[in-house]
Amino acid sequence: MTSRSRAGHGPDAGGSADSAPLGFLVALGAPAAGLALGVTVISTYLPVLVEQTTNAVVIGALVGGEGFFGIFMPTLLGAFSDRTARRVRDRVVLLVGCAVVLALALLAVGVVAELSPHVLVWYVVALVFVYAAYYGYLAPYWALYPDLVPRDRSGRSRSAESTWRVTGVGLALVGGGLLLDVAAGLPFFVAAAAVVCATVVLLVGLRSRMDRAVVIDADRGRLSGTRRLMGDPAIRRLCLAEGLWNFALSSLRAFVVLFFVVGMHRSSSFVSTVIFPLVAVGIAIAAPTAGWIADRWGHLRLLLTALVVYAAGMALPGIWQETWVIAAIPLVAMGAATVMTLPFSVLMRLLPEGNHGAASGLFGLCRGLGATLGPVLTGAVIVLVRPVMDGTEGYAAMWLCCSAILFLSVPLLWGLRHDDRIH
Repeated sequence: MTSRSRAGHGPDAGGSADSAPLGFLVALGAPAAGLALGVTVISTYLPVLVEQTTNAVVIGALVGGEGFFGIFMPTLLGAFSDRTARRVRDRVVLLVGCAVVLALALLAVGVVAELSPHVLVWYVVALVFVYAAYYGYLAPYWALYPDLVPRDRSGRSRSAESTWRVTGVGLALVGGGLLLDVAAGLPFFVAAAAVVCATVVLLVGLRSRMDRAVVIDADRGRLSGTRRLMGDPAIRRLCLAEGLWNFALSSLRAFVVLFFVVGMHRSSSFVSTVIFPLVAVGIAIAAPTAGWIADRWGHLRLLLTALVVYAAGMALPGIWQETWVIAAIPLVAMGAATVMTLPFSVLMRLLPEGNHGAASGLFGLCRGLGATLGPVLTGAVIVLVRPVMDGTEGYAAMWLCCSAILFLSVPLLWGLRHDDRIH
């Protein structure tokens, strides 16, 4: 029997379902709503504020800055969390500190949007703190999952987290445009409040588990633990695929509103009241159910199916800008929500015992690489093809870039499908 097959997740690894009841999983997932709402408002509606004073490459760099911090913050904070954490409360202290900084930084973005909406340098200063705190929060937060959730509940735990996350994304997409029409800073003020509220829900859910010990490993807190994880071919494939998925997701967040507002000459209110509600329908169906289905049908089987649907659907608006394409939005959103939900549950099943902070940091690093490169490279493609795709000011190219990247990740996931250690 391999060490992975023996390994559990936290002290209750072999425990019953009662060791991670539904109420606890719901509370554990709550921060995802605040984090997703905050970063989605930044990446989706900040480009609208600065679009008239800059170009797609600079907008891509502003949004891609998120991923730049994702390259090193999760790894450093994850290792630090492993090194200093003896109990759950030790991870929570780091998480709360990052939540305070994130909320204040989002408030600062809102103030800039109200007072100097076209001055890029002030946005850059505020975004440094937004992105650093966002990824600093994620590292100890993700580590709580393998610390506290048994392996046989991994899919359900990620469904709960994903439901919160897509709720945050949906509220940001639908409500952000409406709030932006009221006041430029209002979406960012609401996002700051959401981060605080979601963190409070987590603290309430963890109150009886604060003194629970976290797993100790020989490499805890050292970069050698991260290198050892990367030495596992299955973990390496999954992390590379996660980077590609975030390349596509970050590109989509950066340019989807601009595709409709600039490329299709629609208003931001149209996007918020027509397009994004259809996205929300698909997400609302898939996010709560994907983990439960995966626990029974197979994580990778479901993930592969959803990935192909997601990739094929993303190509449609890049080729056709016809009304009928709108009918495909809920199905594509279901595929996207499933791809957002399941990767970390697969990682939880691959992990050996220990180094949970390092594992979450490694996952965040790969997300960060994708999130950094996606908006910048996609923005460059938009600028280059604008003379050829002038009907949409070049923004239709965003869909084709995202589709190609998603299809590129399929072989990585197919290789994982044959790894019996996951099943």
